[in-house]
Amino acid sequence: MNNVPCEITVIGDMNVDVSLAIDAWPHEGGDVLANAVTWSSGGTGLNCAVAIARIGHPVRLWSRVGPDHAAAQVLHTARSAGVHTSDIQTDTAIATGLCVIPVTPGGERTFLSFRGANVQWHHDRMAFAPPGWLHVCGHALLADPQRMHTMHALRAAQAAGWQTSLDLCDPLAPLVVPLLRQLHGPLRILMGNEREVATVGASLQQYADVVVTKRGARGAAAQTADASTEQPGYVVQAIDTTACGDTFGGVFCVACCHGASLADALRIANAAGALTASRRGAADIEPTRAEIVAFLTLQQHDIPDWLT
Repeated sequence: MNNVPCEITVIGDMNVDVSLAIDAWPHEGGDVLANAVTWSSGGTGLNCAVAIARIGHPVRLWSRVGPDHAAAQVLHTARSAGVHTSDIQTDTAIATGLCVIPVTPGGERTFLSFRGANVQWHHDRMAFAPPGWLHVCGHALLADPQRMHTMHALRAAQAAGWQTSLDLCDPLAPLVVPLLRQLHGPLRILMGNEREVATVGASLQQYADVVVTKRGARGAAAQTADASTEQPGYVVQAIDTTACGDTFGGVFCVACCHGASLADALRIANAAGALTASRRGAADIEPTRAEIVAFLTLQQHDIPDWLT
């Protein structure tokens, strides 16, 4: 990939994910056997950064791990994918994040999370030399000190002329508007799933140039002040949807960074998300650029020059 416009920096969590395939949810105090277990690296920040790296775009991750073996696992995943990890912090006392993810037969997942060292991330002399792009994963705005330092980073990035984007999460959606009011101006992109976007409501449009609604298997839509566009999803056998939204978010930002139209950015991000849903795991199984190109070719879509 030639003529890369700028590096993308991601702020978000790094976790070890333990995914359990179950037939149905138990009642409280019940006992349900899992059909399969998958240990993988995950967390919204790592998932997103790996998705960006595997599509061939330079990416840096700002996150924090603990003093344990789990840290070695998630750092190995990031480095193997090509993510720049030199700014990742290590906590001397608090464990690396852990997420237990029961997955039901339709591929739907539920998160039981211990955020651990992630919450202690702080902005420590990070550089904002233009040009740049800062993408924030929603969990980074849930609790201090991570929230406070992430807000500082967003304001500093905007002051330096960087593009900025935010991917919502369920617990952040009802809390996000007061945070958005503290920024210097609108985000380039604000995205979330249908439930998250509906929770925030119509006010979203004043805080971002583009509002993206992720609709899972039904695709995604993008809304600007002047127009809207939708792209359908792709039919795959959904096994595990754990990292699909993070993959979509990272790939969508890369496409926009390369000047893609909103329709093309949605189409490419939908393809990346669909491929992720067809595999069990999180950051370790995200698609490569070649896999995305092959998938789009099979769907008889034109491949943009920057992706080849």
